[in-house]
Amino acid sequence: MRGLYLEPFSGISGDMLIGALLDLGLDFDQFKAELAKLNVTGYHLVAEKTAASNIYGTSFDVLLDQGTKDTGFHEAHQHDHHHHARHLSDILALIDASDLKPQVKTNAKAIFNEIGRAEGYVHHVPMSEVHFHEVGALDSIVDIVGCCVAIDLLGIETIKSAPLSDGQGFINVAHGQMPVPVPAVAQMLVDSQVPFKQREDVQTELVTPTGMGFVKTMVSEFGRLTTANHIKKVGYGFGKRQTGSFNALRVMLFENAVSSQTVRTTNDQVTLIETNLDNQTGEGLGFAMQQLLAAGALDVFLTPIQMKKNRPAQKLSVLVTPSQVDAMAQKLFQLTTAKGLRYQTLNRKIMQRHFETIATAYGPLKIKIAQYGAVIKRTPEYDDCAQIASQRGLSLEAVYRTVQQAIQQHFEEEIK
Repeated sequence: MRGLYLEPFSGISGDMLIGALLDLGLDFDQFKAELAKLNVTGYHLVAEKTAASNIYGTSFDVLLDQGTKDTGFHEAHQHDHHHHARHLSDILALIDASDLKPQVKTNAKAIFNEIGRAEGYVHHVPMSEVHFHEVGALDSIVDIVGCCVAIDLLGIETIKSAPLSDGQGFINVAHGQMPVPVPAVAQMLVDSQVPFKQREDVQTELVTPTGMGFVKTMVSEFGRLTTANHIKKVGYGFGKRQTGSFNALRVMLFENAVSSQTVRTTNDQVTLIETNLDNQTGEGLGFAMQQLLAAGALDVFLTPIQMKKNRPAQKLSVLVTPSQVDAMAQKLFQLTTAKGLRYQTLNRKIMQRHFETIATAYGPLKIKIAQYGAVIKRTPEYDDCAQIASQRGLSLEAVYRTVQQAIQQHFEEEIK
């Protein structure tokens, strides 16, 4: 599973996040082409490799063809001469009518709805009567949709984050001064699980409504990376404000390290944790499985069962290393309706495992080689093949066939 880890030690905004994702290796031309499916004009994008404190990263910006960037909330009956201000319904309709991928549309609309609820509450007007200058102006629409496009293009399946850091003091907007955190950000913190702190050394805004909306909507877990999260790349996206300190968002691209480890033994032990659930939705169970795997579980699976009084239920089974039991128990109680768990330690016979890179029609590709005595199995990794299929518009089966042919040819030549 491919994941993204956010380190918002200097806050988070839309342009910082996109800059950081470009710094990870997101193809800028592909990003622009996909974002063009939003079917709006009047802007162009700039990305520049630059340095701060002798650390290199990427600065991203949305430049408007006409006018200047705008900030600040306006009610519907005010400032109608600002033609670029839009109602929330206008923005959602724009996204629905676009040619963006369905998941990109879903994520972008969720972020806009989250910010819309906060702005409506702060200013005591229905969401339908809110004009968004900060999140409705063209540059901010591009930022929010662009974040969702970038996440999709990088194939990111789960997002974790360290605690958010904001500044303090006041900032000047269209209607005067606003306290930091700005009201919309403060409102989004209500009844949330987002860990949040303010830095005494920074007298300005670090967390924007766009950044907070993304975090609250898209981040599924807060805390530190674990040993199961194998870091593949690190990227930096620079902010525009002068904060008096290093102003950047650091992100880390990681993969679940369990499937990519070399295994030299044929015997080990695992712990099986189980619980019976008869009062949790399918969506909730699916979400729990995803998060448990992201946290380092070796495997997670469901078994249909019948409980007392003939109630249909699901038995949730989680395989972990013995050292993970306490941490996984905590996650299970957090993510499911379970009030009790049972577990046992099991002995396993496993195949030794290592990885080799071979040449294929799609370029170099890592394959898994498993061995137990004279038995040898050589297989491509699903995630790699799925990414190739998505990028090239092919079926997964077609990619598997081509890679399997390359594997057979490679090892036949090696034997010769």
